[in-house]
Order: sequence, then C-alpha cells, then structure tokens
Amino acid sequence: MNMAIFKNEGALTPDYVPDKLPFRDDQLKLLQTYFDSFIRMPGSIYVKAVMVGRSGSGKTVTSKKFGSYVRVASKGRVEFVHVSCALHRTSFSVLKTIGLALGLPVPRRGFSSEELLELILDDVTTKDKYAIIALDDVFYLLNYSGPDAIDALVRLGEEYSGKGYRFSLLLISQSESFMDQLNRGVKSSLGGAVIEFPPYTKDQIFEILLNRAREALKDSAYTEEILEMISDVAGVDPEDQAKSAMRGDARYALDILWRASKLAELNASPRIMPSHVREAVMQTLHGVREDELIGLSLHEKLLLLAIVNRLMRSSDTPYISIGDAEDEYEMICEQYGQEPRKHTQLWDYVKDMASRGILETRLSGKGMRGRTTFISIPTEPLETMKQAVESMVKRDLGD
Repeated sequence: MNMAIFKNEGALTPDYVPDKLPFRDDQLKLLQTYFDSFIRMPGSIYVKAVMVGRSGSGKTVTSKKFGSYVRVASKGRVEFVHVSCALHRTSFSVLKTIGLALGLPVPRRGFSSEELLELILDDVTTKDKYAIIALDDVFYLLNYSGPDAIDALVRLGEEYSGKGYRFSLLLISQSESFMDQLNRGVKSSLGGAVIEFPPYTKDQIFEILLNRAREALKDSAYTEEILEMISDVAGVDPEDQAKSAMRGDARYALDILWRASKLAELNASPRIMPSHVREAVMQTLHGVREDELIGLSLHEKLLLLAIVNRLMRSSDTPYISIGDAEDEYEMICEQYGQEPRKHTQLWDYVKDMASRGILETRLSGKGMRGRTTFISIPTEPLETMKQAVESMVKRDLGD
C-alpha cells in the first residue's frame, strides 16, 4: 500500500504559480513600473519589454504572476495573454492563440498571418479590448519562422485605433542574442527595457524548495537535509560561477523533488530518502525541458531518438557523425511506419535543435577527409531522454 506523501502535488508542477515568489520581487516591480501607464490608462502608450535569463531562472512564473497583477490593477480592462513559442512557432499559430485567449472568432484556415493580424485588430477595436501579450521562449519563433514573425507581432502593438494602442508586448528569452537577428528599427525599440533574471544560488534554491515542499508535501515526508541535497545539485555556487554554467535552475530542482516524492510513494516509504533523490537526479533531464521536447515535430523527435540510440551504442565516444544519425533515423522511421525526410531537412532539424541546446555539434578536425558534422548530447542522461522521447513519439502517433 502506498504511503501518503503529497497533500497538494500540483504545487511542484511547472505551471504552478505560488502566492509568494521568492527572490523575484525586483523583477516583478520593474514589470509593474514599465507597464504602469498602459495598465492604469489602457491605450495611452505602447510598451515593449524583454525578460532574459537561463532556463529555470523564474521568467515564466514571474510573467504569470505579473499577469495576475495586470488583471487586478487594471480592474479587468487589460487582459494578459501568455503564449509559449516552444509550442507555437509560427506567427499564424501565435496570432491564433492570442485571438482565442481574447475570445475572438478566429478562422481555422484560409487566412494568411497578415490577414489574421488585421482581423484581430479590427475585433479588439470593435469590442474595446486591451491586452499585454507575453511571448515566452521567443527564440523558438525566431529560429523556426525568422525575424519577420517577430516584426509582425511588434507591429501588432504599434497599430493605433480610435481609442489608442490595443496591445503591449513582453518578450521572454534565455538571452538577448535573439535581438541580433531583428531589423534595426525593431531591435532599437526593444533595447531600452531589458529585465535580467540571474541564476538562483544554492541558498535561494533551498528557500524555493522549502516554500513549495510546505505546500506540496506532508510535514513528515521530507527533511531540510533532503532539500539541501537537491539545492546542492541544482543551485549556483556563487563562489565558483565557472563550474555552475548549467545550474541555477529552480525548475530542475522542483522536478527532482517531485520525482523523488513519487519514488518514495512508489516504494511505500513514509518519507523521501537520499536514495530517492539520487535516483530522481538520474531520471531528470537537466539542460533540456520536457516541454521543449514536446514542441518538436514528429520527425524531429524521431531524429533525436535515433541520435540517442546511436550514442547509447557508441559508449566509447561522445560524438556520432550525422551520417550515422541518418542511418539510425531511417531504421527508426521504418519501425514506426513513417516516410523518412531527406538529408536537407534533417540537417535543418540538427541546426535547429543545436541552436536550442538540445544537441551539441562540431565539425570534423584535422586529418579527416572532407568536412563532417559530429553530434553529441553531453548534458543529459541518455536513458532518461530515450524514455521521454519514445513516449512522446507514441503519443504523437496515437499509440
């Protein structure tokens, strides 16, 4: 019989927005300050701001907390629409999501992005609506659809109707580098209001875990030592930043705590033990979020699965050639009854996944004939990634 570990399991999920947001008061106040005029006097100004920081540094949860503030402070006059560009990578998909969130009639097909943009602007003017649009992980939209997609969404806010500006814009990314690809006018308009999210230290990760554990778990199910153990794995050491390049990720820490809690429950243990934490660390993807993998197309997932399979069989080397990956991919496609994509498309997939940190690539070195691209996944436990991607492929195929 399973022991009761949880009292509110949802408090450990990525979508949960806690009542208190430790260590992000300054960023939240900056958001409130930048958008104050638009919130207090909707339509009076068009505001654009950018939030940047590593994965798991609190950007998404802070933006959602800000969204709750927007609705209250504007007395319902201003909506807040949060769009995940990891899931919506074209301007049409982003615009459709915005329209649906605002309760607008959005055509399913037969319209271009430009036409959909005009429809949304007409509808919000007719229905006297105002909104702040948050584009989370905006670099996905840029990498997939190009800078024109961002330009179109920036123009969404620039349109001035009879009662003022209908939209303001919040862009969220892991770094400011995405702005280098934008045209000069758009880039300059975004440059003034950048809010930085530093990685969380070990002590900060501990406080975050402690707050969430109090909400999520029974008091007897954990100790502070267990939370310290997780924070040591996930937090940045302020005295040695060089060794902490992949750390400071609260989402990673919360995922470890959730998995360790489930393992304790599965093993009928009354509390989380160090062995549960160690096993949870082995099961948890670190530099790559599962929602990033979910956002991949079916054939991107099949190619990633092929790369993982070949790397697992090549235990003596951290890299495989793109040719080896393609050979494995063709076998995976046959296994799942899919028609393989051509080399050019696969090369685009590799570049896209490398740009997002899912893969690492390098060119062949001296002494090798020709120029071959080699692929690696250095930061993730391969067995964990294999299980995650296989389950997503089966879900995509309806199995």
